[in-house]
Amino acid sequence: MAQALPYRPRRVDDPRHAARVLAVAPTNRCVLPRWGINSPIRDHGADPGVYTGTVGWTARDHYLAVTVPIVAGLRPEVLHRHHVQLDTFRQWARAKSLYAQEQRCGRTVIVRPQTVAGLMQCSLSTIHRCQRAARELGLELVITPVRMLSEIESHAARRKGSPQRGLSTVTAFVIPNWFQRPVVHDTPTSGLSKGTSVKICTTLKRSARPEGAPLRSAPPRRKSGPAWELACGLTRQVIFLHRCPPARIAGQLQRFAAAQLHWTPERLTRAMDAVNRRLGYTAPVKPRTTPWGLLAWYLRQIDPYADHPAAGSTARSGPSTFPAVT
Repeated sequence: MAQALPYRPRRVDDPRHAARVLAVAPTNRCVLPRWGINSPIRDHGADPGVYTGTVGWTARDHYLAVTVPIVAGLRPEVLHRHHVQLDTFRQWARAKSLYAQEQRCGRTVIVRPQTVAGLMQCSLSTIHRCQRAARELGLELVITPVRMLSEIESHAARRKGSPQRGLSTVTAFVIPNWFQRPVVHDTPTSGLSKGTSVKICTTLKRSARPEGAPLRSAPPRRKSGPAWELACGLTRQVIFLHRCPPARIAGQLQRFAAAQLHWTPERLTRAMDAVNRRLGYTAPVKPRTTPWGLLAWYLRQIDPYADHPAAGSTARSGPSTFPAVT
């Protein structure tokens, strides 16, 4: 009988252990080496707008089986220039993608190259070559570069008994901007010989107005619900949301509207102000990115329960999204 895999091991030295981890980790990531966030000093999170214009995966399996090999096949000179074989590159993507904390889109990937080398049972230089090739191809995007802790952060880590020295690089797996799915497909046509096809360009057009229909359509029904009311209140109170349609941000506020603790626009505005004070930011009047993108960044720093005014001493002291190099 095979032994149970260890929980969050520090490293993987045995090829058999590495193979078992790669097989089990897609359904139970606790077996991954150095998985999770236990460092006392963490980064403040991704800057507003850093994901603007990027598209993540919709499913990890499809991304690894289809997107990665097609992108690498369209530009084989990149892998050749970095001396990386396609099979090795796909194994690297398979191993590192397991560390994406947001598995629905492939964002927030935090893992050291030494850890991936242990999973693949290869040299550290191979991991670095695969990493450089992926970033040149546009498959991997650096969100937060690695850095050492400041003197104040180092003292804070030592007071908490941690030997932490720095913060790891945070990346995300994305679909390259240059890689677009073609809108032309081959459709068999009746009357043509077998194997003959005609190219049809798929476009979306607005349906024509039915004959006799009124020129003006009936007004839409007024939306309602806790998330809608919360969105309307925020667009009136938050300056950078004044011109933002409530319907555009209502979905982002759903988890606050459905929380057990009641959230109001005033309480949510105060929580956003607390984020600014905690990080030393100034509330923006005109955001550099889309207003709903900036709002999404704020909401990621706010916990619907711990940061509620009624939670009292259970509020968090800071965001918890990034681990560190120890």
